[in-house]
Amino acid sequence: MNELMEVAKYVCGLSYDKIPGEVIEAAKLPVIDCLGVTVAGLEDDCSRIAAEWVDSMACKEEATLFYEFRRSSPAWAALANGTAAHALDYDDVSFRMMGHPSVALVPAIVALGEVLSSSGKDCLVAYVAGLEVAAKVGSTLGGNAYMLGWHQTSTLGALGAAASCGKLLGLDEEQMAYALGIACSLSNGLRANFGTMTKPLHAGVAAMNGVMAAQLASRGFTSNPDVLFGENGFARAFSCDTERAEELARTLGEPYELLDPGLSYKPYPCCRGPQGAIDAALLAREEWKKLGDIDVAQIEKLECRVPAWLRGVLMYHEPKTGTEGKFSLEFCVSAALLEGKVGIGQFRDEVVTSPTMVEAISRFEWNDLEGEITSPFASEVVVHLKGGKKAEGKTERPLGEPGNPMSDDQIFDKYRECVGNVISYQVAEDTLGILRGMEDLDDVNRLMRAYQA
Repeated sequence: MNELMEVAKYVCGLSYDKIPGEVIEAAKLPVIDCLGVTVAGLEDDCSRIAAEWVDSMACKEEATLFYEFRRSSPAWAALANGTAAHALDYDDVSFRMMGHPSVALVPAIVALGEVLSSSGKDCLVAYVAGLEVAAKVGSTLGGNAYMLGWHQTSTLGALGAAASCGKLLGLDEEQMAYALGIACSLSNGLRANFGTMTKPLHAGVAAMNGVMAAQLASRGFTSNPDVLFGENGFARAFSCDTERAEELARTLGEPYELLDPGLSYKPYPCCRGPQGAIDAALLAREEWKKLGDIDVAQIEKLECRVPAWLRGVLMYHEPKTGTEGKFSLEFCVSAALLEGKVGIGQFRDEVVTSPTMVEAISRFEWNDLEGEITSPFASEVVVHLKGGKKAEGKTERPLGEPGNPMSDDQIFDKYRECVGNVISYQVAEDTLGILRGMEDLDDVNRLMRAYQA
């Protein structure tokens, strides 16, 4: 059995009418969430730099960059918008993929969809197809690639985006296999760049590569049909694990990733790693308030217990920038305790390096969470106060994780805030209305025009 051809066959055979209604409804949420955080991310410097570089390429004006609503070719628009989508690290997570799927898929789908005048139904089907490919290939490979240093958002995101774009273009099975094979060679992205502007660029590059791979395949560009699990192929290069290759085909759509386990959505604009600790710290803050005023000078020791694997992800112990703060357990916990919230405003350089935060971080003690762990992000925070008092908080499953999901209304409110603070709350409301009824959208260009109203 050729696994790549089986994936291509699955993607080509997928249609709106074959996808359960609950999957279609679930697919709207990551699209809404991703477009919201894309707009919010426009205020980050990496979004501006990427958009200005794309603008300098003088490409065809076929697709919209959210940054100043400039126009470019679909591949470059996907690069700029994908970078903006991941700029704040506020976007969704797939646990099977071990990465962020929507920041690779949605910018590619929307950019190419503008050129093709794709309908909302077309875009939703393309999203489901791309997510299934990225998540199920990731599940088949296991977590070894991530632990070796690869950023799955970029490596698997490129494959998913190629499947999504190939679906929009109506590629046949052979062309789809070629597109996926091309994407295998374009995949890249290293975890060493977490906490820098290059991490969000990974998402933009994945989206761009997906558009490129599909467009090349549509023109007759070829690739090795055995590249996914074959000798010197994708699986061997990224994980050295090819033993479960036969599992891939039978897991596509069985179950749909959107239903089981579902995606994880973020209430806080930072790495998923510290979000359980943020929840625990906010609970500890409420206990602290019962004991007296919140004052960093009262902290004797700030103890946090999280699963040991997070030590390899949250590497900034004395962050110097807001971007580094997103990958700092010490800062995220300190911000939650002292400011009572962890939003976009907390991840400013001046907040991360403020004397109050630096003092709190200096009293931080990181310990591994022991015993039975019900979630990879389970966390405990204990604030040891002068005089012997303690304030404690504990979370088993952080908000947004399957098992403790954000509600639809919470995701909609997050979207309103992301878009409203950057463009306008009227545009946020109007575009949200279109997105919630996406199956009735006749042309994705109408959605993009609504952002510019």
